Amino acid sequence: MPPLSQTLRSSSPPGFSPAPSGYIPAPPSPQAPVPLPGEGNSFTANRFIRSPLPPINAGPDSLRQFDDGDTGIPRRRLLPLPAPTSSGGSTVTNTTVVQSAQSGGSSVTSTGLQTVTLNYVSPLLNVGAAAVQSLNVASKSYQLVSMTANGPCEVRIYGTAIAQAADFSRAAYAPLAAELNNNMVTDVVLDTAPYKWNWQNRCGANQDSPQASIAYLTVFNTGSGPQNLQISFVVLPLESAS
Repeated sequence: MPPLSQTLRSSSPPGFSPAPSGYIPAPPSPQAPVPLPGEGNSFTANRFIRSPLPPINAGPDSLRQFDDGDTGIPRRRLLPLPAPTSSGGSTVTNTTVVQSAQSGGSSVTSTGLQTVTLNYVSPLLNVGAAAVQSLNVASKSYQLVSMTANGPCEVRIYGTAIAQAADFSRAAYAPLAAELNNNMVTDVVLDTAPYKWNWQNRCGANQDSPQASIAYLTVFNTGSGPQNLQISFVVLPLESAS
């Protein structure tokens, strides 16, 4: 390896020279400012130009215009939306009328499209005994709203008599048998006073062929002694009985 005296240079390379003592470099020149949108455009304004616009409701108080620069000539305008125009048409009002009806141990009271009340009174039932009834709901399909009873009981509603008979021997709170074919509308056990139940999304429909305005009801006495169960249903008819 050569000694350090032979490695160091005694003069600067060509084109380079040492800076004088106290030298301060000059600051870099500032960059040109970036023009903002709408500035520095080259198009010229024509104050006499017209555009084929549809009729508008713009006026001196609603027209907004803006300049680009100091020319005093507006180059951008914001027009209000045109006033809505009414078109001819007709209004159709549908009204469903449900006829009043009575059948068996039930009664229906209805005027127009509104809820009806079904009242059912069972025979004297011993503990664990059941009563089977066909209720006339004055509608092939319906929505259950609420139910009130005078004592502890279990209430089952079906779409067909076959499903009602197949489910008769099932114990309370037990799962449904597969052969019911989804024809159970609801199964409610009322065991605490007040004996009332409110539905929010439970609809029922008769599945007989031909379809009829009948709901098949089974009521079990789940109390501690014999009782005549009095049950009141609030139902909204959804389909005519004819």
